[in-house]
Amino acid sequence: MQKRRFVTIAIVVVAAIVVSVCAISASQKSSAGASGSSTAGGMSGGKAGAGGPPGFGGETQSTVKAVRVKAAATETLRPYIDEGGDVEALVNVSVYPDIGGKLADLKVALGDSVAKGETIASVDPSKPGSSYAISAVPSPITGTVTSVIAERGETVTTSSAIAKVGVIDELKIVVNLPERDSAKVAKGMSAEVSLAALPGEKLKATVSRVSPVLDSESRTREVTLEFLAKNDRVAAGMYAESRIYIAPLVGRVVIPEAAVVTRDEENYVFTTADDVAKKTVVKLGTAVDGLVEVVSGLKAGDEVVVEGQDQLSDGKKVEITTGSSK
Repeated sequence: MQKRRFVTIAIVVVAAIVVSVCAISASQKSSAGASGSSTAGGMSGGKAGAGGPPGFGGETQSTVKAVRVKAAATETLRPYIDEGGDVEALVNVSVYPDIGGKLADLKVALGDSVAKGETIASVDPSKPGSSYAISAVPSPITGTVTSVIAERGETVTTSSAIAKVGVIDELKIVVNLPERDSAKVAKGMSAEVSLAALPGEKLKATVSRVSPVLDSESRTREVTLEFLAKNDRVAAGMYAESRIYIAPLVGRVVIPEAAVVTRDEENYVFTTADDVAKKTVVKLGTAVDGLVEVVSGLKAGDEVVVEGQDQLSDGKKVEITTGSSK
């Protein structure tokens, strides 16, 4: 009786083991089938394969990445320098007294019109215990008072400017370029000027003078721009944003600046050929408005990845998506 019970228990245990083994085998086949189907079906749209997101062991070298490309092109770049400056009278003369002393009278204010030879101030050169005649300070030109520098009662010398008189019918913009840009600008270059008083307008100008020396303290070079056309709405004293167009770069190979990947001080892009990405080291030149000059590493016509390059590696299979630029 006991022997029969033992045999029955043994049969039940063996049956349970067989059922478990079959279930495990079926589960493994199902998992393998699903994985094979995902790989065979491709990675349309650049999605990662089964097993997890990129960077966690789920992506293989055969995974297809969706990218957009654009062909390197030969173009002319127009580099420019942006710098702010002040609008001033083209002719602006400082007025100095002929003798030092106390400024006894100041007859003009900012914006007043004066004639050549008209007295704009007077200086009393008297000192304690002595008396001297009042000395008149005349305007050296006919124009408008653009600046009042001294105040009544102030002590002045022959090197102290009392005011400035300018011809405001003709205006200029004075900008101070940083040393790094100082050698790029030359007389005759074209420019555009924007003023807060005239939003949305671009006024044409030209470089009329470039100082031959740099200011030793500010490390800047003074550059003068002149308007090409008179505009009565522009006034001396306004602040101007100036864009000076420097020498154009003709026939340069250019690509979108966004295509460049920079890592460990190395610049490179990914080119494509036969649906495979190739890492290509490039030497870059001047960048202008989203385009950058390629000095070496590419030629015109090479297709460069402009979207999706951040997750690429050399030799990765790619799929050029609809709407790519060629």
